[in-house]
Amino acid sequence: MKLNLFPRTQRGADTEPLAESTGAKKTTPLTLTPSDEQMKLVGVLHQLLQVLPQAYSGRESIKRLCQMILPASPHIRLVWVGFCQDDSGPTIKPAAVVGKAVGEAEHWHLAKDCFDYAAPFAQTVDWDAGHESDFHALFAPWQAHPEACSAKAALAIPLRSEKARMHGMMVFYADSEDYFSETGFASFQAFGHICEVIWKQSNLSHLLTRQAQLDSLTGLLTRRRIVHVYEEAVAATAMDESPLSILYCRLDEFHKINDLYGWAVADNILAAFAKDTGAQLRKADSGGRWNATEFLYVLPATDAVDAENLAAAFLSHFMHHPVNIENWSIRLALSIGVATYGADGRGLDELIHYATQHLRSSSSVPEADI
Repeated sequence: MKLNLFPRTQRGADTEPLAESTGAKKTTPLTLTPSDEQMKLVGVLHQLLQVLPQAYSGRESIKRLCQMILPASPHIRLVWVGFCQDDSGPTIKPAAVVGKAVGEAEHWHLAKDCFDYAAPFAQTVDWDAGHESDFHALFAPWQAHPEACSAKAALAIPLRSEKARMHGMMVFYADSEDYFSETGFASFQAFGHICEVIWKQSNLSHLLTRQAQLDSLTGLLTRRRIVHVYEEAVAATAMDESPLSILYCRLDEFHKINDLYGWAVADNILAAFAKDTGAQLRKADSGGRWNATEFLYVLPATDAVDAENLAAAFLSHFMHHPVNIENWSIRLALSIGVATYGADGRGLDELIHYATQHLRSSSSVPEADI
């Protein structure tokens, strides 16, 4: 395995100019005139910049980016993109891997060590000269069957994220050892920057979506989101004729807790209550914060009997398990009602009305022990 690495730097360090490994024969930098190859790559860059604002989010956009690069050169055998965290395993599977060489290896996992580089680095392959001590991570997928490898050189572009524990990498494989040195690195670094933008936009979109769907205090779904979950459950019920129920919870006389312990403790109690109720739910159930001290749980594939049993379990749990916050142990007054789709109504408002008319209460006044 021949090595042609650019200087290794610590993660987070400034990217250094591309250079050959220490000890390698010094050569005069080539001054290249724009070739057909370079012009095609630049053309793809312009095309990508035009479609980027309309790009799909996340993994699909990254795959699309890779697919748009391939037609620019018959020498590019593969484009690989992957992401990892500090606590990821020793090998990283790709978020996208496309190209004519995809069928040459069974698994396209690359070593996590590759992601330690802050500057681009390259390799050329020589299986006859390979040793255990050689850095061969970029060609690891071919290790079991080197005779199948049609790639002769690889160029890895690190991708940076604002999150300190997140790292990414974009790798280009070519069928010629001199391809990247002759074509130049600028276009491939630009492709890496575009991949970074897509990655960051995807992360931001995911964060904003999550914030829009989850109540910031309790971590439960927002009112709008739980309504959407209910509508999806109704559609599923219509298709497979499975039962559907809701469970409505209300914390009674919660204003007394606010008055006695203050709003900070009261907020912590709401968060702890949401966590405790979540532990009582089944995997398919969904919970949302309906109002300040009211909570709604959508229970798919649940008939009236099962819903009543779940409500009884909720009441029993909070009757025997006070909520513990800081130095306080507070027993909540909880009222619960259930309603079943079809038998007790069809619209969500109808079901909530039925549930509130058939509430069962754990107690009337919250008790606290210091």
